[in-house]
Amino acid sequence: MDPSSASATPDYALREARSDCPLCGSRDLFEMLSFETPVMCNVLFSERQTARDADRGRLTLAYCQRCSHVFNSTFEEDKVCYTPNYNSSLEHSAHFRAFAAALAERLNRSYKLLGKTVVEIGCGKGEFLDRLCGVADAQGVGFDTSADDRRMPNTTNVRFIRDYFNETYTDVRPDLLIGRHVLEHIAEPVQFLESLRRHPSIKPDTTFYFEMPNGLYTFRDHGIWDLIYEHVSYFTEASLSMAFERAGFELLDVGTSFSEQYIYVEARPSPSRTSDIVRNHEGIKRLIESFGEIYQQKIKRWAQFVSRHDARETVVWGAGSKGITFVNAVPGAEQLRALVDLNPRKQGRFAPLHGTPVVCPDDLSTEQPKSIIIMNPVYCDEISRVVAACAPTAELVLA
Repeated sequence: MDPSSASATPDYALREARSDCPLCGSRDLFEMLSFETPVMCNVLFSERQTARDADRGRLTLAYCQRCSHVFNSTFEEDKVCYTPNYNSSLEHSAHFRAFAAALAERLNRSYKLLGKTVVEIGCGKGEFLDRLCGVADAQGVGFDTSADDRRMPNTTNVRFIRDYFNETYTDVRPDLLIGRHVLEHIAEPVQFLESLRRHPSIKPDTTFYFEMPNGLYTFRDHGIWDLIYEHVSYFTEASLSMAFERAGFELLDVGTSFSEQYIYVEARPSPSRTSDIVRNHEGIKRLIESFGEIYQQKIKRWAQFVSRHDARETVVWGAGSKGITFVNAVPGAEQLRALVDLNPRKQGRFAPLHGTPVVCPDDLSTEQPKSIIIMNPVYCDEISRVVAACAPTAELVLA
């Protein structure tokens, strides 16, 4: 995708951009940038042509000058569909498993979950819920429309439901409700949180733990590869706090994790609802004002890198959101040999739009690429150890 497409007319019907902030309702919006992107970057395909025919949409980053929230103003909810083919699992990374294990231990220590009920909405393949309930000896219920019975953990104290956590599930009474990497996918986050607070199974002392990508990592640290259509919102600690308070929650803790790439909030239902909290956001405003130019410069810099290297001897490590964004956003990157991923369910498949193939690390022993582009710095040490064994002469470059 050429960054100049920011002003191009798309070849599909585009609805009118949203003109109000989904958090505070303000119409004082600043458009940061706009480009075409795959609708579902976490869905890979068994055939290259099918991948090339994948649905696409326009991502238009809008910044609310009243509350500092950033969102995709041209998001179309009916384009997005979460099925068992959706795969965003990171559990094949030892580094990520260590992070998830430490989080499970912390939540158990904080909320003494022995014998209690834990509900996870958007539980994916169920790995985290299974881990937490195993550590805590708690009962777990996971909800996800993309749940696949063939690949879910098979344990006696955790059950999985392929559905949304709607109001018909009155028999599930969570002591802890978890939503990890869910809220950023929701078009109306405050309304969604309000509906959870009012859910008939929620108790006054139910604790909520929500985690999602840190918008500051994108805007401050220039993590532009995290800009994907599936994410409607790009939360910071300030905007996440405001969303929960407006939805009627008392904040217990707000912070960052996973090398500041994630943010989280812990909260409980509050008897009083705060409707008009707006924090000082001059710092993020300065980042936002320059982000569009920084985005274009980074895309251009990587296009130059790709043009200077033999594309057939260059691979991208990571067939998740970052890697698939890279091969679709950087001009010339569609010619790169492959995406590399540890997840065996991704290997042998093709990425949306350009149809870049996904291979396993062992394939590098045969391919022997000259350059490997690493998409996420938190995995550098882990990747370096693998590459030392299978492609020791390859140059490692951080995107």
